[in-house]
Amino acid sequence: MANQTISKAFNVLFTYPIWRIEIDAENRLIAVETRNPADTLPYFNIITFDGDYLIQDLEAISKEWVLAGIQCHKLILKKISSNSPIDAGVHLIDCYQPDQQETWFNYLFLEMVHGGILLRPKMIEQGMQLFLDLKTMAIENKKEELFKPFDSQIVYPIIYNGQIPQFLTDFTVNGEVWISTLDDHFIWAFYEKNTDNHYQIRIVRSTKERLIDSIIAVDQLSLKFFNIYFLVNEQIFLLTDNKREFVSYLV
Repeated sequence: MANQTISKAFNVLFTYPIWRIEIDAENRLIAVETRNPADTLPYFNIITFDGDYLIQDLEAISKEWVLAGIQCHKLILKKISSNSPIDAGVHLIDCYQPDQQETWFNYLFLEMVHGGILLRPKMIEQGMQLFLDLKTMAIENKKEELFKPFDSQIVYPIIYNGQIPQFLTDFTVNGEVWISTLDDHFIWAFYEKNTDNHYQIRIVRSTKERLIDSIIAVDQLSLKFFNIYFLVNEQIFLLTDNKREFVSYLV
């Protein structure tokens, strides 16, 4: 970024608590599964990296349909069964034209690969892998060596174990310090405790020698999160304490 500052990209408040998030960095789309606490029914949302909705609170057909991924402008759902794969299935929804949907009830979702999904016919226990092309919507019997892994481009920070730089010593760090590298600078993150005994997450951008910018990204947290944030290209994503708000900053 030309001005080298940290700026907010968006904050989105969903109707229900966030259950699962999937990223398609190539098309700058985010799929979010939320759940109604009253009946645990899933709802699906698609937002852009700017925080704009493409799909909002699309209700699942049943509780067994869950978010599997997002790729090639397709929201990918899979049907799960607690007892067997007999009732398994895959459901695709066009992110820009959500009325365009297709379902395959006879296939078990295996995994995402580049440009498609690996499936297995529901009556076959193991071995066979078929390729569902997300652009043509056709199922192909493709050789395994032709499959390329799907890269969501999500990067998680690591805990920093070195000597804390001088420019961070003025902050009151509570617990670990996380670090990510981004081009020629560093992104630091850590918890602080505020005056009413709640946590806040501070994000710092720096060079090796000096602080460039810092902000409090999220505050009023009653507990710390297992993952403090994740990074996609030059954008950080965080959850807040109510589990309904999703916040992002450009770094």
